[in-house]
Amino acid sequence: MPQVTSMSTKSVTKYRDRLLSESWEQRRRRVRKIITTLKQTYPGARLELNFPNPLELLIALILAARTRDELVNAITPELFRRYRIAADWAREKPAVLHKLLRPINFYRRKTRAIQKACRVLAEKFGGRVPDRPEDLLTLPGVGRKTANILLGNAFGQPAIGVNTHVARVSQRLGLTKHDDPEQIEADLVKIVPRKEWVKFCHLLQFHGGRVYVARAPDYPHCSINNLCPYPKKTKVKT
Repeated sequence: MPQVTSMSTKSVTKYRDRLLSESWEQRRRRVRKIITTLKQTYPGARLELNFPNPLELLIALILAARTRDELVNAITPELFRRYRIAADWAREKPAVLHKLLRPINFYRRKTRAIQKACRVLAEKFGGRVPDRPEDLLTLPGVGRKTANILLGNAFGQPAIGVNTHVARVSQRLGLTKHDDPEQIEADLVKIVPRKEWVKFCHLLQFHGGRVYVARAPDYPHCSINNLCPYPKKTKVKT
């Protein structure tokens, strides 16, 4: 497979200059083309965590932090059969959950987060996951990314959840120059059509996991290569 060399300092400077010269309207048009192309590339793009309802998506998202989605999906079916409501999670003995969650990174910390969140759900929200961002953000272990992923995928509301893939691919596409997830979200909100917010995240998640991978991006086989300013400044060795 072809290998991509690192960009020189001069190339990086030219790349940044090009992005600075692109207007917001030009960027919006480019984003629409990116979305159209990626939909063709990944017609089945979706959130890769399996969940039947909002509570189980919340649990899966807490477990998925710094853990592969495939591993989370491997253990959650049994968990979801065993714990059906928030109160079930809240009243379980931590030692029992530790044993069940042991394959997951930071399982002790995640046990605490799940049980704290489920206690709040049981005590304050009648056991239901709320569908308002201000309420979701009161749950222990729930930040803006998790809240937005819940809103978009469990409740069908337009929201942009900036996870690792969304952040990395957005930066490489020149859609943002920021590293902070909230600033990235603010940039994307300006240029991604509102009705596409959730799907856009799914598409970048798929692309980031298959082509724009962190260590060795496969730019030569990228379906949106012509819409990305980054690889045009990169030499390819065969």
